[in-house]
Amino acid sequence: MSEQPTTFISYSRRNVTFVRRLYNDLTAAGVRPWLDLYDIPPGAIWDDAIQQGLDRCTHIIIVLSAASIQSRTVHAEWNYADSMGKQLLPVIFEELEPREIPFRLHTPNWVVFAGRDYQQSLQALLRVLPITAEPNPSAAPEPTAPVPAPPAGKSDPVAAAAAWKHGNAEFHDGNLGGAMRAYTESIRLAPDRAEAYVHRGMVQYSQGQHEDALKDFNLAEQRDDSIPLLYNNRGVTHLALKQLAQALADFEQAIALNTGYANAYYNRAGAFMAMGRYRLATHSYSQALQINDRLPLFYNSRGLSYAARQAYDAALADFNRALELKDDYAEAYGNRANIYASTGHIDAALADYDRVIALDPEHALAYAGRSEIHFCQGDYPRAALDASTVVGLRPGFHGGYALRAMANFRRGQQLEALRDYARAVELDPVWRSPDAVAPYLTVCPANEIQTIRDILAARR
Repeated sequence: MSEQPTTFISYSRRNVTFVRRLYNDLTAAGVRPWLDLYDIPPGAIWDDAIQQGLDRCTHIIIVLSAASIQSRTVHAEWNYADSMGKQLLPVIFEELEPREIPFRLHTPNWVVFAGRDYQQSLQALLRVLPITAEPNPSAAPEPTAPVPAPPAGKSDPVAAAAAWKHGNAEFHDGNLGGAMRAYTESIRLAPDRAEAYVHRGMVQYSQGQHEDALKDFNLAEQRDDSIPLLYNNRGVTHLALKQLAQALADFEQAIALNTGYANAYYNRAGAFMAMGRYRLATHSYSQALQINDRLPLFYNSRGLSYAARQAYDAALADFNRALELKDDYAEAYGNRANIYASTGHIDAALADYDRVIALDPEHALAYAGRSEIHFCQGDYPRAALDASTVVGLRPGFHGGYALRAMANFRRGQQLEALRDYARAVELDPVWRSPDAVAPYLTVCPANEIQTIRDILAARR
């Protein structure tokens, strides 16, 4: 029987408990449902995966509730499905007035769960869905009973795939421990399947266990060396370990296996950035954008590559595009503010730093940028206040102490300034040399570097 999914489930996250139960029961009964939490693996581009799921399925369950009726995502999903000629199956999860339900969902295919016996409603739904697999309780990602181990030397690929899906759901929920257990269970049930090793490696990467992640990626490669995601994620792990040549080789292999893999181009660009090869980084980011031009992150990152090349107009254009796509994108506001500050557009820079802080009151680098501007404007008390906030938020960041030292030194608080500057030097010896710190100081560099020289002279 076919493993192709047939039945897409569109829902509001507020109804996720019911939806997970429904998915498990449908799967155990032989339906091949598709649900984002279970069927989108970590590392996938969410919107693309949703569209692929809709394209692959013939039947679309719309779980109707007050929350789902208000959800733009649910509306987008069933409207797209309807335009593609899919069969829409409204499932009434909550009691609703008929006028609350969108006109095009008033069909004879309603299945009502609200106020009804769950099992009777489930059977009614099964009668209108395609059954394309053998009924098997072990096929459910969260089975009602433990799945026994297969006989020695055998595997249970159905149960292993189900455990893998459970791992996906736990990963998306942020429960990394639960994801680790589920992927490990998938490996127990089918040790020769590569996918669970790949995703267990991703969990270990997310937990900062980079060497263990590499071991799992290598085990996956031994089982199947044709998985682009494997090489992309192993490359990201090498990048975290500053193993740049290995990272670059893995990204190239991911691209060779899938020339349309936007994330691999994006991550390859990150490796080029770490190598200081900014022009190559820009080119690789542009290749990612040719494949997917809807991700604010891609524009923001390419903007950083332009900024590193001092191509400030191009950088601003990319940060602006990122903000058009995501108007609450704090990082893009912060990066745009840095460009404005470096190019003398001080009022615009301050406005953007203020936006960042409004969106993320614990964004230390925004306070640092604003502190530098206040210093250059001669407003030393406000510069010191923002720098103190940086120190409070990130006590291990050298820049906060240096900025506070500069502000306090200029307002005559020499002892406090020297104490802070000593701490900055302790955290990063680069502050021993005015020339070495020049790249950090971009708003009024002549004034800032002279202040550093004066502080160093006072220390002597």
